[in-house]
This record gives sequence, structure tokens and C-alpha cells, in this order.
Amino acid sequence: MHDLTNNLSLGVKMSLIKTMIHTQRLELIRQAITHNDFTTLQKMAREPGGFMKDSFRQYVWPILLRTHQGYYIDEKGSANDIADPIQISKDVERSLYYYPQDITPNLKARKQQELHRMIVEILWRNPRLKYYQGFHDICTVFLLVLGKRAGIPAAENVALFFTRDAMLDSFDPISKQLRLMMSIIEYEDTELMTFMERNNVMPFYALSWVLTWFSHDLTDFNKITRLFDLFIASSAMMPLYVASAITLIRRDELLGADPEYLHSLMTHIPEDIDIERTIQLACHLEANYSSLYLQKRSGIWLHDESTINTWEHDWDGKKVPDRLKADQYLANDVPVEEWEDELLTEWLTKRRCCLDDGTE
Repeated sequence: MHDLTNNLSLGVKMSLIKTMIHTQRLELIRQAITHNDFTTLQKMAREPGGFMKDSFRQYVWPILLRTHQGYYIDEKGSANDIADPIQISKDVERSLYYYPQDITPNLKARKQQELHRMIVEILWRNPRLKYYQGFHDICTVFLLVLGKRAGIPAAENVALFFTRDAMLDSFDPISKQLRLMMSIIEYEDTELMTFMERNNVMPFYALSWVLTWFSHDLTDFNKITRLFDLFIASSAMMPLYVASAITLIRRDELLGADPEYLHSLMTHIPEDIDIERTIQLACHLEANYSSLYLQKRSGIWLHDESTINTWEHDWDGKKVPDRLKADQYLANDVPVEEWEDELLTEWLTKRRCCLDDGTE
């Protein structure tokens, strides 16, 4: 009885401590929001729990994405004036499948209409951006957390300064980014990389992860928004560090897998993946492998105007990012290695067929 009482007492004490820490963190977030403290919010995005709940993210995300100054008053975009409207409509029709939970058919239809308006408006305002399958997943998260009015400028800045490499005529830059991810895995775990190479695992297993900021491959919305906390507070390279971390964390599972099912296994992220452990490892990898260091060591050079290479210069938290500069980047041709582009195009074609058939 005495031991049980002590255990209960310890449990109560631990519960009180956790409650106090939780309350203190909420207050710190409130203070940072009040003062538009970009630096503190960046730091908190990397700490366990991130911004904790969507009611805070509604204020924090616009601060971090430098869109808190105001919204667009009028939406002028038209689907008739953008490229690939049919594919966008198809993707929107498939959206909102896993989240939010318990949504009514009428509300789902309304949210899909808002999502379509978001994507059209962003592409209409930035005609040099090319839509890709997966951008609608990113927009969906911003729509659900921020709403359409605040979600449009937020997702637009993500497109211009974070995912711009995926919105070019060529997928060559994304192919190279995925090869950099594989380099990180190689430098961290030679045994795992040797096993993957022996079984012809190509980096495209993580393509959807990177293109959608993991919002297509996870069904737990809390885990998705937690990763978005990190991504909007970090460099454009962070999704690659997270993809590397997930692969490294699963090393024992992958090494023990049947080679016949290895690629399928790697493509699907376990639902019970520990997001906080993943984030901490990703931050560790970022500290050890800067984008410049990776390019030098691997010999895989991204083009000069890749978001990976321009993010630090363009994304100064003390000022509003220069969208005209981003548009100038988009106006320039990107060197293409044709064999990589053809390989990735073939992979994307197969994936699109699966999606259209509903057999993913």
C-alpha cells in the first residue's frame, strides 16, 4: 500500500509538472505572437510540440511566412487563364480524403471549392509557376489551418521561396535534391545505403514526401501540422533532412525486409512514426550537412537560383521577401540533364496513372 501511495504521488507530481510546462510554453508562444518575434518562433518550431495547436498556428504561420501584414482583398484568378486546369480539378476532387475527420459532404464540397480557388489564384498571380501534383496537398493544409483568405498568400510564399524548384518546366532540380537526400543517408549509414543500392532502391521513393511536405503520405493531421511548423521556420532544405531522418530511423526494419517488397515498404511512412524524434534527428542532420557542404562533397550541384541556394539570402526574417526577385529566378532557364529528366518523367507518369485509377 505504501509503495502504491508513493507511485500515485509521483504520478500526480509528474502530471502537474507536465501541465506547468505546457502552460508555460503556451504563454511563451502568446508573447512571441504579440511581439511578432520571428526569431523566437523559429526556435520554438524546432522544440518538442512546436506550436501545439491550430488556434496558435493561425497567428504564427503568417508571421513566419511574412504574410501577417494583410490579405488580398480581391481574388481575380480564373481557371481559364492558367495551365493544366483539368489536372488541378482532378486533384482537388481527390482532396480532403483522410482529414479533416467527420466532415459532412456539403462542407467537404465547399472546402474543395475554396481549395480550387486558392490554387487558381496563386497560379494566376504567378504565371511562371507550373502546377505539380502534390501542391494541392500543401494548399489543403494551409486552407484547413488558416482559411482561404490567409491561406492564399501563405501558400504563395511557400511556392515562391520553398517549393519553387518543383514548379519549373523541368523536374531535374527535384531529382538532384533527392540525390542529395541519398547522400545524407550514405554519409550517416553506409551499411543501409549499400543495402538500398544492392536492391536498386532509387531516391524517388521519397518524391511524394518532399513535394507535398509529407501531407500526402501521413493521415494524422496533427503530425502534418507539426512538420509544417518546422518547414516554414526552416530553410527550403528541411524536407530533405526529414526524409533522410525517417529513412535512417527505420534502418533495422528496412535491413530486415524482404527485398521484393522493399521499395513499397520504403514509400509508405508508418503511421506510428515518432515525429518529434524525426524532427530532432533532422535538425541534427542539418547541423552536420549544410546544403553547400553536401553539394561540394557529393558533386551534385543544384542550379544557382535553386531555392536551396537562394533561401538564406532571400528569406530574411526581418523583411518581407522580394516576390519580384523570385519571379526573376523563374524567368531564367535551368540547366537540364536530360537523362535524369526522362527517368523522373517516366516515374511520374506511372504514379499519375496509379492516382487516376485510384490504385495507389
